[in-house]
Order: sequence, then C-alpha cells, then structure tokens
Amino acid sequence: MKSLSAVLIGQPNSGKSTLFKMMTDNRSSLAGATVDINSSEIDLYGTKFRIVDLPGLYSLNPTHPAEEITTKYLMNQNIDLIINVVDASMLTRSLELTVELMELGLPMIVVLNMTDIADNNGIKINFQQLETIIGTTVVPTQAVYGKGIKELTDITLQKFNSPRIAPMVLKYTHHLEVKLNAVSADIEPHLKGLNGSPRFYAIKAIENPDMLPNHINELIESSKKAIDDEIYGSHHKDAFESISLERHHLAMSISEQVTSYSKIRKAPLSEKFDNWLLHPIFGYFFVIAFFFIYFFTIFIVGDFFSKLSAPPLDWLSGHIESLKNVNEFLWHTVNGAFLGFSGILGIVLPYFLPLVFLTSIYEESGYLSRVAFLVDGLMHKIGLHGKSVAPFILGFGCSVPAIYATRMIENKRDRIITSILIPFLPCSARIAVIFALSVVYAKPFWAIIVYITVLFAIAIHGKILSKFLKNHTPLIMDIPRLKIPSLKQSFNKTRLKINDFVKEAILFLVVGSVVLGWIEYFNVAHYLDYIFSPVVSTLLGLPEKLGSTLLFGFFRKELILVMANQALGVQALAQLPMTADQTLVFIIFVTFYFPCFTTFVVIWKEFGWKIVTMSSVLSIIIAIVASLIFKIILAQLQNFI
Repeated sequence: MKSLSAVLIGQPNSGKSTLFKMMTDNRSSLAGATVDINSSEIDLYGTKFRIVDLPGLYSLNPTHPAEEITTKYLMNQNIDLIINVVDASMLTRSLELTVELMELGLPMIVVLNMTDIADNNGIKINFQQLETIIGTTVVPTQAVYGKGIKELTDITLQKFNSPRIAPMVLKYTHHLEVKLNAVSADIEPHLKGLNGSPRFYAIKAIENPDMLPNHINELIESSKKAIDDEIYGSHHKDAFESISLERHHLAMSISEQVTSYSKIRKAPLSEKFDNWLLHPIFGYFFVIAFFFIYFFTIFIVGDFFSKLSAPPLDWLSGHIESLKNVNEFLWHTVNGAFLGFSGILGIVLPYFLPLVFLTSIYEESGYLSRVAFLVDGLMHKIGLHGKSVAPFILGFGCSVPAIYATRMIENKRDRIITSILIPFLPCSARIAVIFALSVVYAKPFWAIIVYITVLFAIAIHGKILSKFLKNHTPLIMDIPRLKIPSLKQSFNKTRLKINDFVKEAILFLVVGSVVLGWIEYFNVAHYLDYIFSPVVSTLLGLPEKLGSTLLFGFFRKELILVMANQALGVQALAQLPMTADQTLVFIIFVTFYFPCFTTFVVIWKEFGWKIVTMSSVLSIIIAIVASLIFKIILAQLQNFI
C-alpha cells in the first residue's frame, strides 16, 4: 500500500513549524526558522500518514539553499496533499505563495493561521468566501494555542480518503494565458516523473527556465525568445517580473474581496513596546541589558546549582576513594566513571540548564530577530550583516545547529564566513568551562572579559576574511511579532535539549573519563603531555599535565573540566594547582582552540575539506596568539600592581 504524505509549506514566520509540532506531537520540532526537512508519521483513526515540514520560502523561485530544498522536494517527491500555512495578519503577501502553489495543481488545504493576531489588528477575513474564490478548503487556526488543529487533521484525513481534486485555476491576463496554453500543450507529454500540472511547468518555462530539466527547455527554446520579446513589448518588463506582478495582482484582488477592517482605537501594547525595542538609539540599551541578564543569570543560577550538587558528590567521592587500597586499576576505572558523572551533574548541567532555558525564552519572544536587526550596522563593519546574528546566537548553545542555520543566509560567501567564525563562539560546553572556572578563580568580571575578547577576535577575523571573499549582500529578513513567551514551551525545549545533551554527553564524558583513568594508570598521559608541552607548558606557562585533556576536549569540550581534575589529581575545580592568571590563559585557549569533532564533521559536510581545514588551522593560531597576549597583559598587570 502506498504511503500517504502531506507537506507543510508556508512563508517564514507563518507558524508552520508550530503547526507541525501540534499536528504530530513531535516535541523535537521546535518553533523557529526551519532550514531542513522535518517529518513525522501519525496515526489518525487507524490511517497512517506522514507530515513533512519543509523550509519556509516566499516563492517557488529559490534564491538560497533552504528554498531549493523545498522546491526540489515539491517537484520530485511523492506528495498527496499540500498544507499551505498562511499568516492571516499579512494576507496579501502570504497569498502570493498560495497562488503559486495552486499553479502546481496538487490537492491543497489552506491554513489561515494567526487569526487571533489578525483580529487584534482589526482584520476580519471571510474564510468561507476565500474557499469559494480559490476552490479549496480553508481552515482557520491559532497554532500556538492548538486551536483548529483537530479540524485540520480531520480535514487532512478526509482529503486522503477523497478523489484527488486540484485547486481552481486562477487566470492571468488574456495574452499571457494564450502563451501558457501553447507552451503547456508542447511540454505536457514530457513531464513524466515530475509533480505538478503542465500549467505550472509552462509558467516556469517562461518565468524561470533554470528550474526545469534541460529536455523541457530545449522543447521551447525556439519560441522562448519570441515570448520574452512579446511580454516585454506588452509590459515593458521581463517575463519573470511580469508573472510576479500577475501573482501579486491576483493575491491583492483575493485579499481585498475577503478582508474587512475595523478601526483600532489604540495601538496594541506589544507594538508600543516594540517601538522602544527597535528604536535606533534606545534599542541598543535593551540589547546590552539582554546580554547582561543572559550572562549574569547563567552565572548566578549555575553557581547555585553547582554548590547544591557538591555535598552529595563529595560524600560519594569519599566512599570511592577506599577502592584505591583494594585494587588500583579498579579504582582508576570506577573513579574515572565517577568523575565523568560528577562532571555532568556538578559542573556542566548547572550552567547548561539556565543557558538553554533563557535562550528558549528570548527566541520564542521574537527578541533574537530584533537583536539581529539592531546589530546589522555593527556586523557590516566585519563584512557581514545582521542575518548572521541568528546563527551566532544559536552558536552560544551549540555550533552544529548554528552552522546548519547559516542555510537561511542567501549568499554563499556570507555563509562561509559565518560558519568559519561560529566555532570561535563559546558554545554551551565552553560556556560551562568559562563559568565553572571563573566562579572558582576569577569571578564574573573575567567571564565578561573573555566574551569581549571573543567578540573582538570575531570582528578582526571577520574583517580579514571579508577582504578575501567579496560579494557582500544586504540584510533582508522578517521581524516576527513580539509575543509573551510560553513558559510551557520553553520548559519543553529545555527538557528536550537537556535530554539530548545527557544522552549524547554521558558516553563521551563517562567513557572518556574512564579512558583517561586508564591512561593515567598505564602512564600514557606522560607521552601525550610531552607532545603538547611546547604549547601548553613552554608557551602558555600552564601545568604540563593539561596537555592530554585537550585531546579529549576535541571530542567534547565539557571533558576538559572533568579531565583537568583527573589529570592534576584533584576532586574539585577549586583544588586545581593553578593561579588565577593561569586559569584565565587556560580559559582563553580552550575557548578558541579547534572546533569539537561534531562541528568539524558538519563544516566538512556543508563546505568541504578546504573550508574545514581553514577553520581548524585558524582556530589553533587564534587560540595560541590570544592566550599569549592574555599571558603578557596579566604579567604586566601583576608587575604594575
């Protein structure tokens, strides 16, 4: 039996991914800008079908990789139903994509999402009339609150069990229709294996022939120039722009017929607040406050959780210590496993948990996009634009999704520069290292200095890279509506990310710590330390035994905290035989040196071996240079004092 499939398609920030989560109860799908394909199988009244969430796009004429993913999927994969998610508060703009999807000729449902926001703005949409005009079912929803979801899933199942009916054909102006009919007749026999109607491919053959297979373009090659010339003669615009204007006219005409407006007595509170958040002067004060709250909350909450976990872990450590007199190899094994476990519970999670929760709150509120907009001018100074800020902010959580998120950046040059700079950002693992060591030796002030150093290094190297890679593009992005974040969703996101982290990290941290225990038992660490000693000991002035910890840190940066304790023979970070100056130099080196193994693989996959080699070599050079500069400055401060 053929597997049934429905695809969710909509413009960015239309609530498509939220709808996907509500329809599938797939808690791994988080709200935000989808840059890859998510899918989930659901069973409704005994009928199984797959829901696919495709990356958002404004048109089926792709301009960057995320849009190409959606367009290629639509044209080549098995699709039984399109669920087009429309932002009800921006109906005219949203319907332009709807008109284009209707041209595909595949069965379709239109989801009129965010109807509550439209109502608050005085926009009333007659969705029954909209159904009549476009000839397909329209379902009003408020996805974020789960309203209309049951009706949508029921109608989806009903569509699967009914004969396939294509949406209504919306006619262009007469002279364009004549040309489309002629081209449709020519190419129809040659569309085997492609989704969609002959009309859709006829439109693309005139509008954007690069999307079509060569054999179809060759069929109309002789007549294409004549069609282009005739369209230009009639409209004084090229074919691409002329057809875009036709769709815009249809979308506007439909919107005007089904929409009515009521007077709003005063602007919503969210809009007034947004005027302050996006203010060209005062907005930057909010950005500074955002980072201040972000970092100090992580520091304070993380320190509290860390102290809370210390007593039971110390008690357990004392009991394990007795094994040393029974069997030294057994003690190294058990103690190594314990240090890995205590590293997760007592060092990493206390700082990781508030980090993930705060990031979820800011992301869901829509404020992260406003940060990107405000810092666009600053990003121009290093040859990028504000759209790179979204991946950068994700990079504070994990470099891997941050690099995937660069797919939303249209220009390949900007994608490459952003992806090379992302590993310099302290991810959640390195944030745990920074805060855990700072809280013991250097206090919050030095954690801030580390972050300022990171931003300074990113600015310098972004500027250098931008000199070698030209073709900078301007910022084009949507600012999603400001809203009160859902604590329930934020807790769910936090729970998911913590679960994923623990599942992934526990193997590396516990097993890695056990391996380091064995390395210590067999005295292999001495050789690893010797290999790294020219950098670790001679250049940076750190304890030589920290060299072996850097190798494990390549696999997961959190391992550095656990391994540092074990390598230097202590039970707690406060017992490390290091001065405050040495600790700061160590923090700087760990923050910059080499991306973790997973990040290394993802950069290789996305951009190839040349870019990942450049990123790795650059990170090591920057780590050494930045650490040396810090060492010299701290030494001079000591002499001055």
